[in-house]
Amino acid sequence: MSEIPARMKRNLHIVLPVALFLLLRLPSLVEPQWYQDEAGYASTVWLTHLGYGLYANAWNNKPPLLFGIYGLSQLLFGTSEAGLHALTMLSGLAAIGAAVVGMSRVFSLRAALWGGLVIAVIIGSPMLDADLALPESLLIGPVTVAVVWFLCSCADPAARAPRAFTLVAIGVLLACGFLIQQTAFADFATIMLWCLVRRRWRTAIFIGGTFALTVAVVIVPFVVSAGAHNVWYALVTSYVDYVGDALQGRLPAYLLRIAMVAAMVVAAWFFRNAKEGRLELVRIWATALLFAAIAAGYSYEHFLLPAMIPLTMLVTGLVSGYRDHLVARVRRPRVLASGALFAVIASTGWSLYTSAYRTTVWSVGYYFNVAGYVSGSLSELDYDTYYGTLTYGEHLAEQWISSRGLVGTTAMLWTNLAWPLVDDQLFPPTRSGPLYVTLALENGTAGILSRMNASPPELILVAPAGIENLGDVRSFLRTHVYREVLDAHGIELYVRAGG
Repeated sequence: MSEIPARMKRNLHIVLPVALFLLLRLPSLVEPQWYQDEAGYASTVWLTHLGYGLYANAWNNKPPLLFGIYGLSQLLFGTSEAGLHALTMLSGLAAIGAAVVGMSRVFSLRAALWGGLVIAVIIGSPMLDADLALPESLLIGPVTVAVVWFLCSCADPAARAPRAFTLVAIGVLLACGFLIQQTAFADFATIMLWCLVRRRWRTAIFIGGTFALTVAVVIVPFVVSAGAHNVWYALVTSYVDYVGDALQGRLPAYLLRIAMVAAMVVAAWFFRNAKEGRLELVRIWATALLFAAIAAGYSYEHFLLPAMIPLTMLVTGLVSGYRDHLVARVRRPRVLASGALFAVIASTGWSLYTSAYRTTVWSVGYYFNVAGYVSGSLSELDYDTYYGTLTYGEHLAEQWISSRGLVGTTAMLWTNLAWPLVDDQLFPPTRSGPLYVTLALENGTAGILSRMNASPPELILVAPAGIENLGDVRSFLRTHVYREVLDAHGIELYVRAGG
């Protein structure tokens, strides 16, 4: 028995961060279905179950593996929110485990402990939406394992040449991240850039080739089934338009981002002979991921989530390894240049930081809200309302639909929170669940109403707040003889006369 405490003490740098992570993440298992992006991904999977082809009929701009994960969750746990969040918890565990092990091998056990605790707070709490089943929270597991594995087995100058199996496995993990969301290309580019400036040709070829082959094996079947133009638009062109909308076609904004990428390459070249090669890899990684988070020009706090792990590792490495002579090292021209580059990139993300601050403040109330609900001092209505005004209303609508035996009927959801589509297995007349996507795909309200005119659905769910052309929707309800059966908490539910 005495061996157990001794073993725990030896592994305290792993045990404490993992325990803190689990403690902070447990409340996510009792969250309601409240986030519209989760509803969008889940409804896309539901449409594919109905026979809609991904990227052709069931449209979304995320890569296939994300929907594979959602499909796995639905297979194992049904439409349970806890099931989805359990998978994000596994991804977070993989990320924090890899980061702590990497820091313990590259820096020190003490550094790994403190760095691990910081990472546990960031990815364990909802301050950057890590509790949600978003691409960022799902991809941090495979990409962190991949980069840290490379850091420990391939970037150590004293180590022997890595085995082909190791390089292939790293390539597959990086590809998995990319197949969850395209922004994970930054993790792959980090390793490629580090290898290329150091002329590690064998390593670059194995990892790069495996990455490309894995992506091709997954994507090509969808190219065949949906058409190359549909897949290209979903995974590439739509993102170009997405960034263009944020940057509003301003040439200086594009030129600044091109200059940042070029500067990152130049900085890596100047540091190619650095003695601290592994710390340089972490620096490139942190800089690349921060750039990827900021470059799109949007202020969604979860964009920052993947960058927080390498950033924490970088700060931990600098403080633990060079705190006694940090000032002297900072004065070196190359260090000043790389630091200035990082500062320039970071200075363009103030809207992201503001959003992250608001979510961090919200997170404090999040834990009090969960404690009140679990203890019974807070009603389900009050608990759900903390997440959004529509959450409880949609829950009541789902209950009404199932109690009337209307599960599996046709329905149009005029709301961005499309969970009733999935929970009650409804058949929509459109190619998407969330309203904001459907409006874009069908060229506005008129396009949607045209589809509904051709085949009026049995049910129509409306969230009036914020809907454009609401008068046209209400006119459709009147002319097609729908009757209102529910009006509660921001949700209205209508059924066709005789339904």
